[in-house]
Amino acid sequence: METAGAGQAALTTYLLLAASMLLNALANFTIKLAVRGEELDLAPAHLGATLKTLAADPVLWCGLALFGLAFVGYTLVLSRLNLSTAYPAMAGGGFLLVFFLSALYLKEAVTGAHLGGAFLIILGMWLLLR
Repeated sequence: METAGAGQAALTTYLLLAASMLLNALANFTIKLAVRGEELDLAPAHLGATLKTLAADPVLWCGLALFGLAFVGYTLVLSRLNLSTAYPAMAGGGFLLVFFLSALYLKEAVTGAHLGGAFLIILGMWLLLR
């Protein structure tokens, strides 16, 4: 039988996992906003200018900060959960959040294959996390 303290610790861990997942998805979304409408030139002759442009973009820095916060939260989660539990939840949940953010706010196309894949990810996460 699980004690109240253990139940609270598990709840805290899963909330931290959800927060890390959300921060990671928001980081990806924010970085996409920073480079939206641009194709970065990575040719050696233009790499310096490209990096300088990126370094001056506050939206990009916000995305990097969100990645940093997600990393800290996920590191705490990994100290409490098995990797075989945490990683599928983080990867699958992150995909789903990015998928919905992209469709709703970036107006990216959603096909039947996307929806079917999202359903399979939800099913897989349910199987792994129950």
